[in-house]
Amino acid sequence: MNNLCKLMQSTLPRCRARNILAFKQYQTFGHGSPMNSHCVWCTTSTDFKNIFRKNKTGTSGGSYFQNAYLLKSFSVEHNDHNHFTNYVDNDDATQEQKVSTELNKFNNKSKEKSFVVNENSISVMEEPNLNLGPEGDWSSEMAWIMEQEDRNPLAPPKFMEDIDDVAPELRPTFNLAAYVNKSPTLQKLVELGVDISTWDKRQGISSLILKLEFEKDIQPYLMFLIDVGVPVEKLGRWLTINPLIFTQPLDDLEVRLNYLISKKFSEKSIKRIIERNPYWLMFSTVRIDTRLGFFQETFSLSPDELRQLATKESKLITYNLYHVKNVNFSVLEEMGFTDNEMKRLLLKIPKLWLSHGVSLMRRFDFLHNKMGITHDQLSQYPQVLRTRDMRLKQRHGFLMHLGRSQYDPTKVGYVSMHALISGTDVEFCKDVAKCSVHEYNEYLLTL
Repeated sequence: MNNLCKLMQSTLPRCRARNILAFKQYQTFGHGSPMNSHCVWCTTSTDFKNIFRKNKTGTSGGSYFQNAYLLKSFSVEHNDHNHFTNYVDNDDATQEQKVSTELNKFNNKSKEKSFVVNENSISVMEEPNLNLGPEGDWSSEMAWIMEQEDRNPLAPPKFMEDIDDVAPELRPTFNLAAYVNKSPTLQKLVELGVDISTWDKRQGISSLILKLEFEKDIQPYLMFLIDVGVPVEKLGRWLTINPLIFTQPLDDLEVRLNYLISKKFSEKSIKRIIERNPYWLMFSTVRIDTRLGFFQETFSLSPDELRQLATKESKLITYNLYHVKNVNFSVLEEMGFTDNEMKRLLLKIPKLWLSHGVSLMRRFDFLHNKMGITHDQLSQYPQVLRTRDMRLKQRHGFLMHLGRSQYDPTKVGYVSMHALISGTDVEFCKDVAKCSVHEYNEYLLTL
């Protein structure tokens, strides 16, 4: 039986299918046994013939008719019809005729359908028809290849209204740009000036926006922001910074707006707060009230001073309080300012509390220890603490080179902090250094 399993294998799928059919036919005669799934297949006709000779004598099991049937199937597939007649005796013409009749029926059926064999289940499945013509027909296959080569994939479709059907469907993507052409919501947001590319870097924003309908889910928020006072031309920037506004109920936004009105913020102040700090409306009234109380208590601010601070730098109210406390410690303990001087710094330049503590301390060290600027002078003109380090070093070094670095207001030749850091290089040389800008540029080349 193992030898019979070997002859079932063929290199061509169709040959294999027909051999398996022949093997099934062999089993139906009652002499076969279950196929061994681990048998080694062989594809040579010589082995087949040797097996047939052996089976013809009856030493390997199976009848003469069954072996003849298998050999005839093998010979037909290999285009060798002489093998059959060479190994069938003349006195068995009747059996040969029966075998030929069965093989003709099998061949006719094979021409009508093409088969693909699933070797695991030994079942026969239909193969899809690609309209390639008869197998082995060189002219029909070449005609099909030429037809495919002549097709221009860049050619427009015959009917332009079917362009969406011709285009490939959207696949998973890492950015929103792939959805713009098919999403009316994204198209209208882009028209408003929203930079949707920044949303790709924020987790969850893309999936949130794609689920929204513009008229139903976005337009009411736009009307609310316009009523608050956000200019239409700035809506794009506002939504670019805070697309999470669409997750907040409109009723809650109205409550947070009414809170500012109850705290006697003017309409102009409310407009400035909402316009300059898109995240303000994301904070509940309890959180905003707690933060306003923190600044009022920490810096001993009056109600008017607190409203002034919130209006002037609304981002500070919603900023990280841990960072604010670190800057407070740096100003009081490391720089040596008093509480009143710190309060004066806060009301004049609240952005100092948004600066990095290390850079702020580095500028203070240069101004106070190298240039000799007092704490009172710094609190009177705190803008100098936000000036670039290179600008301070270059202009102070040039004044020292000229002998004009006088920052004491009680002495002759006093140079104010405003005059030191403001204006262009030409204005600085003309009004403060009293020299040409060419001389200043030559000094910069020596640094």
